[in-house]
Amino acid sequence: MLPLMRKYFLCLLALVFCSHAFASLQPDTILNRYTEYLFRTSTIPEDKVEAWMHALTTTGQWPDIQYNDNELAGWKVSHHLLRIREMSLAWRYPGSQWYDNRKLWQQINSALDHWTQHRYKSTNWWHNEIGVPRYMRDIIILLRHHLEPQRLQQALEVMAQLRVQDNYVGGNLVWCADLGLHYGALTGDEALVRRCRELILKEIKITTGEGVQPDYSFHQHSKRLQMYQYGKAFLEESIRIAWQLRGESLAFPQEKVTILTDFVLKSWQWMARGIHTVPGTMDRSASRRNELRSADLRPLLPLMAELAPRRKAELEAMLRIQNGMGSLIGHRYYPFSDFAVYHRPGFSFFLKTISARTYATEHINRENLKGKLLHSGDAYLIRNGEEYYNLLPLWDWTALPGVTLFANAHVAERRQYVGAVSNGSVGFSAMDYALKDSTGNAGIAARKFWACYDDVVVCLVADLQAKNVNGPVYTALDQCRLQGPVFVNNKKHQVAMGDHQVQLVQWIYHAGFAYIPAQPAAINLQLKTVTGSWTTINASEITTPLQDQVFLPVLQHHSLPASFAYALSYVKSPAAARKLAANPTWKILRNDSVCQAVTFPDGTVMAAFYSAGKLEAGKKLHVQVNQPCLVLLQKGKLYLSDPRHAGGRVTITINDKPFTLSLPADGTTIEQNLNTH
Repeated sequence: MLPLMRKYFLCLLALVFCSHAFASLQPDTILNRYTEYLFRTSTIPEDKVEAWMHALTTTGQWPDIQYNDNELAGWKVSHHLLRIREMSLAWRYPGSQWYDNRKLWQQINSALDHWTQHRYKSTNWWHNEIGVPRYMRDIIILLRHHLEPQRLQQALEVMAQLRVQDNYVGGNLVWCADLGLHYGALTGDEALVRRCRELILKEIKITTGEGVQPDYSFHQHSKRLQMYQYGKAFLEESIRIAWQLRGESLAFPQEKVTILTDFVLKSWQWMARGIHTVPGTMDRSASRRNELRSADLRPLLPLMAELAPRRKAELEAMLRIQNGMGSLIGHRYYPFSDFAVYHRPGFSFFLKTISARTYATEHINRENLKGKLLHSGDAYLIRNGEEYYNLLPLWDWTALPGVTLFANAHVAERRQYVGAVSNGSVGFSAMDYALKDSTGNAGIAARKFWACYDDVVVCLVADLQAKNVNGPVYTALDQCRLQGPVFVNNKKHQVAMGDHQVQLVQWIYHAGFAYIPAQPAAINLQLKTVTGSWTTINASEITTPLQDQVFLPVLQHHSLPASFAYALSYVKSPAAARKLAANPTWKILRNDSVCQAVTFPDGTVMAAFYSAGKLEAGKKLHVQVNQPCLVLLQKGKLYLSDPRHAGGRVTITINDKPFTLSLPADGTTIEQNLNTH
């Protein structure tokens, strides 16, 4: 009996403690900190506020908003609430010229009344349950002490469209739980606040399902890299909620803050150059305006430093980089997402591949209308962030940067052999590559390889073959915004605008980059003005015509099967491009269906073995493996990974000295010191 009484007493004590702990949390603290967050992180468009205020009709509508719009993604009716939110910020923020302005207050109330009376609904559940309540949450928290009781109640009823669903995951879960937490704080529902806080904490975890992966990349909608779309929602909301609850009884446990901080420092900052990212990191949202700067975390980094003071120096270093001062340096590979990145002081290289373990991009809600070949080995070079920003509506989607294609290519075949090996400083990726047409009867196949070292990316393509393909097979070396003069083979001769068929190309220079074929090659070089519209890739976007100049060099493959190579390099001038082409800093050791390998001046060797085989890497270096694997040798160390994600033991023999090692089944790199074996 005594043990039972003791157990009962302890349970009662725990309940009393929890009840007291929650009671010590003041709902106003959550709401006041949210207001502070809005003031600290928002830019108030004061000129737009004036225009919106004067354009509002006597019925509380704006003439330029399409109130009958039914687009699934960019539902234009919600712009009504967005404007009220911005006007409310201007009215409440003490530093605004509109602070406590009587006329603005009248217009805010008029516009708010219009929405609460009509309660517009989208055909997409997300807007009704998340998008609209999020706008209304901000409006209510900003104005709650000033709204008349009936008007406040009507606004709360709109916010109550939210649904907190326990079976949601990732960004959707955090969006909903965040709304529920604030609704609970606004209505005094302590149980709802507690429940939503627990749901958010449950989602902050390392998982192989949807969410933060073991390599700190982010998946949602199955095995899709959604770093700066759903991952952005997950991260930004979680950071802010953790900051709102800091120091309170419901503060986030340290291990949850650590996951968020590691997510930022180990992947978020690496998958971008500063605030600039590439389509491969964000899936369908790349078809939205301005999204290629979604890596911008500057408003939240000071909040993170308050949450994780021990990581303050790292976060401040990241902030400096996001402000354009310096860059990361090194190579990272994310095996759970088939994504590689290489940062140098002068440029960054990004590569998105696809395997049997990951999926192609989404085409839903009439977004990403032309992106069927994204993730097919598309490769990007960023120096200043203008290369691809808002350029996608003008792209030739049959010539994605870095992709080897044919005219009717429809989908990348998801194969097992895709991976990379990295030592943190340098690394390479390899891919068993195949594209098919829509019938599946025609296609191409090859081995593809990308080696990152110093300021160079060496690209190898081996055993390129075509089946039932009518028309040319080609590789787009890049497709970016034209930013300055272009030179081919001659440092004094600038290429004119136009579509040029250039033979025997030895090098091309454009905007700080050299494109260097291993052998003189035939290249279709397009330097032209292109017109287009966002609606060609995203039906919910603006219809305003666009125009820009595009740089598109396309390497032609006139005979198949073929093996070829080219290098991408950061250089400072056409003269430097000419010099590098004449005296490459790399040597191709092998480029066939069994092995692709290169070496560099310090003796670094990078080799992809597609089957058991042997590589003669020089008079004093011979490498042999007994199964497919990726091998990096540098300064007395061996780095290995398994691109098939099968795991198991591999034997690699270096100069007749065998090493038997266990490869991880997740594609991560292992290290072996060759001098102590």
